[in-house]
Amino acid sequence: MALSRARLLYLGAVLVSGIAIGFLVRFNPEWQQLAVPPAAWPFAVSLMADLVVGQLAAQGRAGPLTMNDRFIAVIGAGLIVTLITAL
Repeated sequence: MALSRARLLYLGAVLVSGIAIGFLVRFNPEWQQLAVPPAAWPFAVSLMADLVVGQLAAQGRAGPLTMNDRFIAVIGAGLIVTLITAL
């Protein structure tokens, strides 16, 4: 199945946020001790992006996201955060 522009932007935004979060945490290691670990922060980014794409889908301007899209984006971003902070 071909990826729509909205789905590609969603995946890209969440994965890029994983890179940004990873570098922010790498330069501020005390953030790893917060109540919510940095590897879970992409969930918040995913939620915000999902709300935007959901509104566009409701208006008929974009296709809806699948659970596979969400899974790949959040797990991928979480792994990126973990790898950047571990290196």
